[in-house]
Amino acid sequence: MNSRFSIAFLLLLTVFSSSTTTSVAKKDRNVPHPHSGLLKRYEPGPFRNLKLNKDDEKDLAAGKPVMKQTQAADGQLAGGAICIQDVNAPKEAVWSQILDLDAYKGKVGKVNEAKNYYVHKNRDGTTTVKTKMVLGVIPGYSVSLYY
Repeated sequence: MNSRFSIAFLLLLTVFSSSTTTSVAKKDRNVPHPHSGLLKRYEPGPFRNLKLNKDDEKDLAAGKPVMKQTQAADGQLAGGAICIQDVNAPKEAVWSQILDLDAYKGKVGKVNEAKNYYVHKNRDGTTTVKTKMVLGVIPGYSVSLYY
């Protein structure tokens, strides 16, 4: 898996509201990022453009994950990525694992650091989570992402 795909996959898993990415470590995280609102908010399925072939179906039946990546369309800022896997567990258990961003260091390869620096329960029942992740992309180099 190349590092571009790995980063896109991590971004997909952690987007719950508009997210921002930066590699500058000394920045006031309470100030809105200038890119705020440029990316469309992620809306979960149904995934009308998702096409699974026979090999994908075999992999799912064997308990393996299937990853798909889309390229940016004309006029869009970025493409996307999605990972599909059948999990024999209650929906709440699956979401609790996905949303446990602080634990990504032990669960997601190349994540060297993961720490929520802002968690806020909103009036509408949703939660805003901002997380710093440091990815070891190439030996000796790392990328810090702030969501």
